[in-house]
Amino acid sequence: MGVDELITARLRLRPWREDDVGALAAINRDPEVTRYLNRPVDDAAVEAFFGLVTEHWAQHGFGFWAVDVCGAETAPQFIGFAGVAYPTFLPELAHRPEIGWRLARKVWGRGYATEAARAARDDAFTRLKLPELISIIRAENTRSQRLARTLGMTPEQTVFNPVLNRATDIWQISLFSAGPA
Repeated sequence: MGVDELITARLRLRPWREDDVGALAAINRDPEVTRYLNRPVDDAAVEAFFGLVTEHWAQHGFGFWAVDVCGAETAPQFIGFAGVAYPTFLPELAHRPEIGWRLARKVWGRGYATEAARAARDDAFTRLKLPELISIIRAENTRSQRLARTLGMTPEQTVFNPVLNRATDIWQISLFSAGPA
């Protein structure tokens, strides 16, 4: 029942490779990209991320995919990640699968995040048969809120994030409410 990659019109969502770590570290060094994250991201966290992602895949059979842009004239280019994983950094939500995305700022505004997140959402509901997805989005992150709405998600609740010592919003979509978006 596993799948090796997800292909969209312009993107390939694929398993992680060791050489993605440096490219992700560069993305995470952009303060605009990490401005609204729900946990701190430093070089140690980036290095640990690869292990966490591969461990999540081994344990659950799904997780965050590395995302490449695939053009006819150019070689595939790593631009970030999108997918579904359990948010263990918030224990009260750790049992609910979270859809998330993070792309390099240089590719923002081209619809790649929406395209990747739709592929991940559809895979979660069709292949994985997950009953719901959540997304943990800070109240001031209007870009991610727009994407969540595009995916068919709605605000569900606000929870306290002890990692950042602040409240954060939980968005939700269920398998039964998911329709084409």
